[in-house]
Amino acid sequence: METERSAEAAREPRPMPAIDVSWASALVVDDVEENRDLLVRRLRRLGITDVGQAANGREALERLGERNFDLVLLDIMMPEMNGYEVLDVLRRDGRTHDLPVLVISALSEIDAVARCIEQGAEDFIFKPFNPTILRARVLASLEKKHLRDAWRRELERKRAELNEARNLQLALAPPPAERSTPLGRIAIEVVLEPAREVGGDLVDHFEIGERLQAALVGDVSDKGAGAALVMARTHAQFRALAARPDAEALFADPARAVSAVNEALAANNPSCMFVTLFLGVLDVVTGQLAYVRCGHVPPWIRRADGGVERLEAAAGLPLGVMEGAPYRSGRTALAMGETLLVVTDGVTEGAAPDKSLFGEARIGDWLAAAGQAASLDALVAQVRTHEAGEPASDDVAAVLLKIQAAG
Repeated sequence: METERSAEAAREPRPMPAIDVSWASALVVDDVEENRDLLVRRLRRLGITDVGQAANGREALERLGERNFDLVLLDIMMPEMNGYEVLDVLRRDGRTHDLPVLVISALSEIDAVARCIEQGAEDFIFKPFNPTILRARVLASLEKKHLRDAWRRELERKRAELNEARNLQLALAPPPAERSTPLGRIAIEVVLEPAREVGGDLVDHFEIGERLQAALVGDVSDKGAGAALVMARTHAQFRALAARPDAEALFADPARAVSAVNEALAANNPSCMFVTLFLGVLDVVTGQLAYVRCGHVPPWIRRADGGVERLEAAAGLPLGVMEGAPYRSGRTALAMGETLLVVTDGVTEGAAPDKSLFGEARIGDWLAAAGQAASLDALVAQVRTHEAGEPASDDVAAVLLKIQAAG
């Protein structure tokens, strides 16, 4: 006897783990009032007390337009508008991504099931339904919705944080500047456009005393949040050097400033991120430009006679690669009517749909033709035209420094 009772108990369905669904609301859609009442009672036994009802598809869409529900229990064969039509409307509106629809129908053909699933239904239960199966499908649908909603909220939170980080990063880029000097009127403009929410490109310019004008462009070896932090750290290092009492002597030989920043970045760099960088320091009295290029794209100089040169000397390792890396400064002269252009590889490697790159030659040709009318907005527009709507593959950053007649 005891053995028979044990066997009988083993055949009984085991109770499913309790899941709190008291937060949920449901809409029951069926043209038969007795069916609606039965489903409402079953839902309330599960702890779902917020339950609405609709007698046909049109009434269901009206209810869904008035408020949000967490689950819809939908019949197929109904007057005025059937369940297929309701699913089609919800799918076209994109609502089946957020709103689970559990179809409960007397239709037993597999084609009906496939059609409902294809139109966005979460699941299908045949009438007359088994209470245990109904319970399991309702709880599973609500649990998945709860997880999806939590994931979306977390995604929105992260997106908001990244947007805030993007705004803070863009704020590090200084505004355009002009100053009158013995050399002429110096005009500087910058552009910084991260390919993602945040990026690893760096642009800056600042005065050091009365004679020196510094400009720098950098590119961290990665993208995203990690690269943005390295970018911010690099920016802070150079600004800290510029605030030192010996800043004029330090930046007069840019290799010294670069060496100091390299030591700070390389000393604790487990991720092995590095920064390619160009630092140029212009003496606004003599016109001498001292510079150092740390693995960066060689800048362009447009001379007063229209010729374009590249600053390919004074090359060294990117910052952060190796402690004690040697750097040396190069020197050239800038005069009235001449322009210095420094970009990151987000400009040179802008890719068209056929994968062809914007390239360095186009930049030189553009600068030669534009002359003193050159602007970074025009250069970026050229790159975007070349990309023809393709998403940017890398961050874009540039500095343009012109020496113009006083006016």
